[in-house]
Amino acid sequence: MVNDHPVVGTPKSPQEGGPGGGLNCHYPEMQDWEPCYSPENRTCWLKHKHNEKRIDIMTDYENEWEIPKGKVRKFYLEVSEQPISPDGTTMEHGKVFNRTYPGPWLEACWGDWIEVTVKNNLRWNGTSVHWHGFRQFESFHMDGVNGITECPIAPGDTFTYRFRAMQYGSAWYHSHYSLQYGDGLLGPITIYGPSTANFEADEAFRPLLLTDWNHRSVFEDWPLMLKSGVAPSMTNILINGVGQFGSGGKQKEKYTLYLDEGKKHLLILINTAVDTTFVFSIDNHTMEVIEMDFVPIVPYNTTNLKIGIGQRYHVLVHGLENPYEAERYGNYWMRVIPARKCSKFPYGPDEQMGIFRYNTTYQTMASAPDPMSEPPLYETNCADEPLDKLVPKIPWTVGNPVNIDPSVNPKKLPANESYIFNVGLTMSGGPNTSTPYIPDDQPYARWDMHIAPFRINFSDPTLLSLSSLDSLITKPHLDIVTLPTSNPDDDKWIWMVITAPDKVPTEGARIFFPAAHPIHLHGHDFAVLRQSSKNWYDDPEIGHIGEGKRWFTPDKLNCENERLDCENPTRRDVVLLPASGYVVIAFKADNPGAWILHCHIAFHASSGLAMQIIENKDLIPAIMEKDKPVIEEKCRKWREWYGEPKNLWDWHEPKHFQDDSGV
Repeated sequence: MVNDHPVVGTPKSPQEGGPGGGLNCHYPEMQDWEPCYSPENRTCWLKHKHNEKRIDIMTDYENEWEIPKGKVRKFYLEVSEQPISPDGTTMEHGKVFNRTYPGPWLEACWGDWIEVTVKNNLRWNGTSVHWHGFRQFESFHMDGVNGITECPIAPGDTFTYRFRAMQYGSAWYHSHYSLQYGDGLLGPITIYGPSTANFEADEAFRPLLLTDWNHRSVFEDWPLMLKSGVAPSMTNILINGVGQFGSGGKQKEKYTLYLDEGKKHLLILINTAVDTTFVFSIDNHTMEVIEMDFVPIVPYNTTNLKIGIGQRYHVLVHGLENPYEAERYGNYWMRVIPARKCSKFPYGPDEQMGIFRYNTTYQTMASAPDPMSEPPLYETNCADEPLDKLVPKIPWTVGNPVNIDPSVNPKKLPANESYIFNVGLTMSGGPNTSTPYIPDDQPYARWDMHIAPFRINFSDPTLLSLSSLDSLITKPHLDIVTLPTSNPDDDKWIWMVITAPDKVPTEGARIFFPAAHPIHLHGHDFAVLRQSSKNWYDDPEIGHIGEGKRWFTPDKLNCENERLDCENPTRRDVVLLPASGYVVIAFKADNPGAWILHCHIAFHASSGLAMQIIENKDLIPAIMEKDKPVIEEKCRKWREWYGEPKNLWDWHEPKHFQDDSGV
């Protein structure tokens, strides 16, 4: 207790800088409470002094009245461009926060209000910053998606994002402006809160950001991909901005952490890649998985972990009782392996990406021996962790969908009322067309998942145009779905079927082929009711009857269908859509806003694989009323900057400025 209010200490390892122990969580408005979070009880956070009430692992973190009342924590980020050399080879066009790659680790506490002021120092680009996985309850306009929730931050301008940390766990913040995060514009963020398993004091490491990397800017790769139709190959893998490439004087040391014998250590894993799903493991060690995305789960043990783009896991690494028995020097490889068919490298990158050591004397040695450990055998296929392992600690019971009328053929629904979405490629744009796609010298194959390849207007964000929603809906490239109006306090569920067909349909309008996609929804955790690698549609060539026709006609898309898991299913904010397969997801319509649903393969999102969901539009104006003048002023500055052709990278042809979806 400090000044008669509770203070919860957090368990950061001394290896992460400073003495043992980390950020202190202050709750100045909660004088009748005291901390209960400790190495012996990580499930409890605060307990009331005068009764049995607790704020703990079973507290409903989606209820703003149940979570603790923290303090305001302020951060400052500057966006700039500079050469960076994370693996010893220079990439000339890096884009970074605060002159570092990755950006600074932002730390806050459950229930805090977070304020982040972002200044844009880029010469040729706007920017916006998305807070991946945050629910943004009643702060949808702070979600950081230019063209939907805001205009970009113009060069030279600043903007302050403000939102509450209702969830706890770890995530990342990244630019949502075109492909910028692929050039380095990202960083980790941790919200401290309870855990579903205990671990020792001062044994938590900073998040490990796992990413693929190129020595070219993604903005150099993008036009090549659009022209060839082939995604670029990646060059390397990084852990927290550290990798190795080639040999010579600039070769970097492996990323290294030190473990204590017989203790449990908290490790946070975040996939921040552009195009790669990873399988993570530590030779001879067991990981106890306790959280995925922002959802605490019933712990389970594994030797390897599949992590899709945008997904996060908290795991406890079980330190060995005798680490020198299995490996004579007590050194073990940390492996980051690209998943088969969810990655593209011209040659196999080094999978021995980092080292766990037990002998701390190596910290002072000029060189330490490499591990001699061997990896266990496990599958490296392109997949999520099995759903039956990902059991949320706080149970949900999913209700039947309010957006599906069992008597209506889904093909006859207006486009903005659809609930089945097919991922594929569309030949779009070209000369003498009315479409907004650039380049327009010929039709190009672009990804989409709804009406047409997605493309926003930087200068005209959806949230400032809701009074003209009927007009917006008629623009195919905005890909708008509107949800039935409901009281957010009611338990109303929206169901969506997302498919990845592998064949040209009979109408031949679009191109389909097998590809997996990490699908991310903003503003919500969603329940995964079913995830299948089988085709939703018929395939007469192989005698396959589509599972959609066989088991999931509109009258069977409900919780009475035993093939759909409605009782405490896996829930998260990124799910892998299997190649040739489908997912059925559901979320509560309790968070008004304009939300984007998109593939988190950066090149696919830039190509157009995204759509936007307008939820309870009638409640939006009142919620954003106080901040609307700030959003409008930001747009005024953006339009002023954009309106001067000499500010644009190709000022002779201003229309070339936005040559992708914008997100």
